[in-house]
Parts: sequence; C-alpha cells; structure tokens
Amino acid sequence: MKKARLTIIGTINQDSIRLPSGRLRRSYGGILYNILPLAQLAPESLIISPVCNLGYNIYNRIVTYLRVFKNINLKGINKVSVKNNHVYLYYSQRWNKTETLKYLVPEIEFSQIEPFLDSDLILVNFISGFDISLDCLKRIRRKTKALIFIDVHSLLLGIKEDGKRFFRVPNCWEEYLETADIVQMNFKEIQVLSGSILDSDFKIKKIARKILNIRPEILIVTKGEKGALLFLKNKNKITRFNIGSFKVRNFTDPTGCGDVFSSGFIFSFLKTGDAILSTEFASFLAGRKSRFSGIEKSLALDFQNY
Repeated sequence: MKKARLTIIGTINQDSIRLPSGRLRRSYGGILYNILPLAQLAPESLIISPVCNLGYNIYNRIVTYLRVFKNINLKGINKVSVKNNHVYLYYSQRWNKTETLKYLVPEIEFSQIEPFLDSDLILVNFISGFDISLDCLKRIRRKTKALIFIDVHSLLLGIKEDGKRFFRVPNCWEEYLETADIVQMNFKEIQVLSGSILDSDFKIKKIARKILNIRPEILIVTKGEKGALLFLKNKNKITRFNIGSFKVRNFTDPTGCGDVFSSGFIFSFLKTGDAILSTEFASFLAGRKSRFSGIEKSLALDFQNY
C-alpha cells in the first residue's frame, strides 16, 4: 500500500451502553471506531488526521490515548470550552436501541479542515448529525480533489428537548450527498430516506438509483448480521452485489460496527481500488468488532492476522 493521507471528520463521544444483560459499559466512541482500527491496520502507510471538536472534560485523556500511535496526526483535534457529547445507548433483547444525547460540542468550521484538503480521502462521519454544516461540506467539495466518503449515520437523527434521538429525513439531504463519491448507510437509514418499507428488490434498487444519480459512484448499505449491499455506478448502469456476513461467535455489542465497517472499506479500497473486495473485508472487520464492547479491546486485536 502506497503512503496515503486520510482525514476523518466527525465527533468523539463519551458512550454509556446498557447491554441487554443489564450490564452498563462506559467507554468512548464516535470516530474513535474509525481511527483506531485504521491506525493498527496501516501503521506505516496511512497518515490519519482526525478533525473534531473535543470537550474540555475529556480532551487530555483522548489526546494522551491517541498519542501512542505514530501515524495519527493530532493537529486537527480542537479543545472547546463545553462538555463533550455524551451518548446513552439502551439495547433491548433484540438489539433494538434507544439513544439519548447529552451535551453538544460546536460544529466544525471550514478553517479547521482547510489544512487537510490535500488528503487522498476524506471521511465525513455524521456522529452527532450536527458535526459539520452543509455549507462547510460544499466548500470542502469545491476545494479538494480528495475522494469524499460520507457515512450518513446520525444525519438522519433529530433530537428532542430531553435529548432523545429519533429518525427523520433532513431538509436538503440530496445536497449532502452531492458532495460525496462514496456513501454508506444502514438498511434502516435507506428505508427512512425512501419513505417506505423496502420489501422488494425493485424498491431497493429504485432508492439506490436515486442516490447514485445525485453524484456518488459507490453506495454501501450495511445489514448487520445479513452482510451488506453494494451498488456501483458506471455511467448510467448500476450494478448490485450482495456481500455476505461472516459468522460471529460470542456476539456482544453492535455499537461502532458501522464505523469499523467504513474503516475496513477505506483501508482495503486505498490499497486495492476494488469496491467488492473492500466491502467483503469491511464486513469481516465489523463482525470482529461485534465480539466486544467499547474501544479498549481494539488495541489488543491484531487485525493484520485475519
């Protein structure tokens, strides 16, 4: 793999995760689920620059934690004078979840991103949904030649006065996707955008075509234990691939699996340029993550051996 520069835009969370067993897991999350696997997968060939606003109450801990990785550039992490985003996740026995957000760091300004516009790939991961404005995203698109990968994620989540999150279709969602070369979302999120239950191949391909006709060349729809759908656009032709999942023993926690998935895809795609192979590797890596809760154990996993 040739040396590459990757910028990751989003938010680092404090996470409090209530598992179906009743166990409470406190950790950190958000774009850390992107940063850490990539830092381990390509320690010599990938320079990773997170760009985020980090609350004063966790800034020192996170920076100290990341400093041990020689391929992480910390210059884009900005300390702010408010408490950091704290997400409370409550999982039911069927792994349905409710989510509550407490506190909210300011959105990222273009001036914070400008030093990193010469990256090879820019990942925009909407962790809070308020990480970056549409105007800022459009400026990035105009000013960079990098591939832009957008993980839709919490862009589709509104927030009530009590902090509870709910699905909704944001205004001008098509304009967000006009800035992207690659888009990732899960099956629930693409259903929200479609406004209907996607219970047939025809309906799925219809919304996929709508998304790819906006601008992106690649659309990835993750389906958890059922694998993923990959849609590739070549001129006016759209091809669909069903990517299987890998059997996971000792499934523990799905938190962060989508973020680890995008990291796996990016690593493989920068290395091979093959979207199908990259989606297969991403599915495998996300399955590995589901075996543990939080970020700490990711440091103990030797991803190179799998």
